[in-house]
Amino acid sequence: MRKISLSILVFGLLCVPTVVFAQEDMVIAPSPTADEEVTVPISPDSPFYFLTSVYETIDMALTFDDEAKLDKAILFADRRVAEMDIVAESGDEAKLEKLQEKYEKHIATAEKIAARNQEKEKEMIQTIVQAQSKHVLKLKDVAEKVPLKAKENIDRVIGNAQLKIDNANSDNSQSDSQGGNSDSGSGGSSDSGQAGGSDSSGSGSNGSGN
Repeated sequence: MRKISLSILVFGLLCVPTVVFAQEDMVIAPSPTADEEVTVPISPDSPFYFLTSVYETIDMALTFDDEAKLDKAILFADRRVAEMDIVAESGDEAKLEKLQEKYEKHIATAEKIAARNQEKEKEMIQTIVQAQSKHVLKLKDVAEKVPLKAKENIDRVIGNAQLKIDNANSDNSQSDSQGGNSDSGSGGSSDSGQAGGSDSSGSGSNGSGN
């Protein structure tokens, strides 16, 4: 009985945002991470905006594949950046701050997903970094539209994102460098072995000739 009630509750929670989304004017904004546009189901200025968090929380909870979870965390981060751009027009500092906090939580969620997938961690981190690189460009535009205090907060978010991007790029450079050294080392030892083998066979030939 409890399972049935829980299923009905979850179904209802999933349906409510859908109904509201249909009634609200959806906002279509340029996607920070893709060529196509990102849909903001409920404008952050709407009294029903809180349902966005409810829907996304349930959506993530019902997603069990980590790669799909990562994609959703990045999609939600995309939405927060697009929503910051929308709110920037009104300059509502309180809303901007909340959106910044949510954005950082989505990125933290994505990083946790990557950390628990050791075999795919490097690839997943690269996906996150690529998304953040595009977020930074969009957030710089947003920072130009908002009041000074809000700009300082957005600049902090940009700084944190840029630091992670730089660290990831540095790690990749070190990995590539180590890989190159390993290849040259193995090639060198192989060449020496072949040279040694040639000398040895040459000595043997001279010995038999004598």
